[in-house]
Amino acid sequence: MKLTLRQLRYFVAIAQGRSFSRAAAQLAIAQPALSQNIAALEELMGVRLFKRHARGVDLSAAGERLLAEALELLARLDTLPAQVAGSEARIQGVVRLAMAGSLAAVVVAPLLRLVQQRHPGVSLEVSEGLSSEVRMRLESGRVHLAVMPGASELQGIASLPLYEERFMLYGAVAAMQALPAVPSFARVASLPLAEPDGAHDLRKIIERAATQQGLRLDVRHELNSPPMLMAVVREGLAFAIMPPSACVDAVALGEVQGRPIRGGDLARVQAVAWPESPAPGLAEVAVRDLVVEVVHGLIAQGRLPGRRLRAAPATHTES
Repeated sequence: MKLTLRQLRYFVAIAQGRSFSRAAAQLAIAQPALSQNIAALEELMGVRLFKRHARGVDLSAAGERLLAEALELLARLDTLPAQVAGSEARIQGVVRLAMAGSLAAVVVAPLLRLVQQRHPGVSLEVSEGLSSEVRMRLESGRVHLAVMPGASELQGIASLPLYEERFMLYGAVAAMQALPAVPSFARVASLPLAEPDGAHDLRKIIERAATQQGLRLDVRHELNSPPMLMAVVREGLAFAIMPPSACVDAVALGEVQGRPIRGGDLARVQAVAWPESPAPGLAEVAVRDLVVEVVHGLIAQGRLPGRRLRAAPATHTES
């Protein structure tokens, strides 16, 4: 029995939608045929890839490992035509990319530089917004690519995980002196907090972690703007639980301090995402791969806090 690309594509569709029925509808195949392909894949791998439950499926540990490898392999296949054509094919076109403003401030300049160097025929347009806004732009087709959290949960959206960022507690320098070096999540939950509203991805993660521990957050201010959140924190009006990428400038200026938080699943995965249909063109694939290269390079340089989740795809080098 041999592994097939069809099995991998079926597996990825189920893993991203967390449902056999949704994947079958998306792939336009009968669910029994889908189940047979996954059973054959599990037999070939010698492990269970999914954990079934009433609401759908979750990935097993082995399934998580296979998903990372499958996404990388399928992404590399997308670039095969351009690699074969080499210098004979000049990649051209307009590519629209959306990402959170705090991340864009770090990523955009080196990304634009690489696009200009590697693919001068590509015009890259970058927009910024809250994670919910970025998601809507991607799902509505207003952008070709997005760097966003929670992409693997979106139906009809393919993605490559970039890095994991763990949230930290931020506060004014004087206010942080009264706290331990690594405060517990229970201690943090009791502090006056400034956070985005309940529709925001960040707030959902924090609230879910609090609920799991039977804690109630003391949110005094709901603000959907990172600069406004940092202004409130800087003035000592509240603390904030935030990803480090949103607070790099304020920390560098000595205006606020950050502390790691003990306990609670306070992390999210940032991914580069794109609609599964229509398939991305050469320009979109080229920019997507440069996003991966730039983000992983920034992490290696210590300019972007986070943990890389996959190897960067092969990239062209100039002669």
